[in-house]
Amino acid sequence: MNGPQDLQRMPRGERCPECGSQRWYLQDGLRFCSRGHQVEGFVQFEVGDEDDVGKQGTVSRRQKESKERLSDTPKLSGQAGRDLYLEAVQLIIRSQVQWLVNAKGHREELETVVRDLWDLRIRGSNSIPENHPEADELVFFSSAPSSPPPDENQKTLPQQSRWQDWDPSLGVRWPAPRISETLSLCYLGCVVLRIPTRLGEILRWANDGNFPYKRAAKMQTRLPVPYIRALKLPARSFLHGNALYSVTADLILSYQFNYGLSFPELNHIPMLVQAAKTLGLPIEPVFIARKLSDLLGFQYSFPVERRANQRLDHPETRLMALLVVATKLCFPFNSSDSPLRLDDAVCLPLFDWKKWGLNKAAMLHQTQLDRFNEEARFDKLTAGQVAAMNNEELDAYFARVSGLIDRETLPEAKHGAYEAYRKADQMNESAAEFYASASEVAGVSLETMVDAVYRVERAILAWQSAH
Repeated sequence: MNGPQDLQRMPRGERCPECGSQRWYLQDGLRFCSRGHQVEGFVQFEVGDEDDVGKQGTVSRRQKESKERLSDTPKLSGQAGRDLYLEAVQLIIRSQVQWLVNAKGHREELETVVRDLWDLRIRGSNSIPENHPEADELVFFSSAPSSPPPDENQKTLPQQSRWQDWDPSLGVRWPAPRISETLSLCYLGCVVLRIPTRLGEILRWANDGNFPYKRAAKMQTRLPVPYIRALKLPARSFLHGNALYSVTADLILSYQFNYGLSFPELNHIPMLVQAAKTLGLPIEPVFIARKLSDLLGFQYSFPVERRANQRLDHPETRLMALLVVATKLCFPFNSSDSPLRLDDAVCLPLFDWKKWGLNKAAMLHQTQLDRFNEEARFDKLTAGQVAAMNNEELDAYFARVSGLIDRETLPEAKHGAYEAYRKADQMNESAAEFYASASEVAGVSLETMVDAVYRVERAILAWQSAH
């Protein structure tokens, strides 16, 4: 955040309407002249009529300006053009945070956390020399080298690195934030505050048009053409989950590289319950997923090692893959009509995959956890309370639930071998539908989900061999 001591010169022909000063500074998201008068440039966000967002003073309606008049509007260039682009992106972020707080009930502290992350992201942006020949170019991050080799005094990035260098000394080569990074910043703010919000949810909100992402701020008349294209891109293209996961992973690595900043582990238990609810699964796979996670020693922190696979090592991908494996163990796709017996004390209820397939569209949009009519202390438990149980309490709960099933009438259980799939075309109909639904909830491609599940299955085999 700049202060009065960091004065910059306004573009030629512009000055403060109050005192005529041609120098300005940025403070708390607003632009002020050297004498403290607020001047046009940095758009204020106000909750209200979306058409009036960012406008100051009295709002009056007027007819649309002609294309000729808009084309005559002077374009900002150099540092001023970059600043206006960053201001437009910040307006989008503030709109997104307000939506999460007001529409989804997220904590108000989210705005503070996201603002601090944004401040770190753009801290090196004021670095374009005046009259630089490439001042109007818009540079985004690319793993392939696209600029001349840096001098000996500059930090160097490893070849094919996935993190960005945000050093101010890069000047015009400083990587401007992409619009998709606004979604990642909101997600990381939720991670810091341990608000159970899945990246797949944010992806769905963005593509559905509910989230302020495709409606970019209307500040385009004075922006250079490359910046205008960047703002219009969300409205012209569908955001794919693998791309959003990649942007988020790159951003996490960049915070680590530039500031040594690490993000906490996911609040994975509530997120696991959320995913099971969205998929219309009973609570049993959540228990099994928790036990498998403990046995395998899984962690749900974000990988920062260079060798990490950004598709498969993301903690949300691993969490969803673990839930898929747990579901396959509890309710095999090719099982007989007999309930699955975990041991002599625990017998799971039946699960009809054909019925699930008929209702899967509705299940992806509403909660359908099975409820049991238990006695004693289990009669009023919620899914969240059950998910928070320790291993001993889970064993007691399973024993109680299995006691509700009449063992005298159960035929001999006949279960085939566990089926692991390396490719999607190897699956039967029920497996294909379930994998596709799981990948949709996670916000990744079917191929990524198949690979992630197969990874977990191999980890289980390795654990069995070692024990």
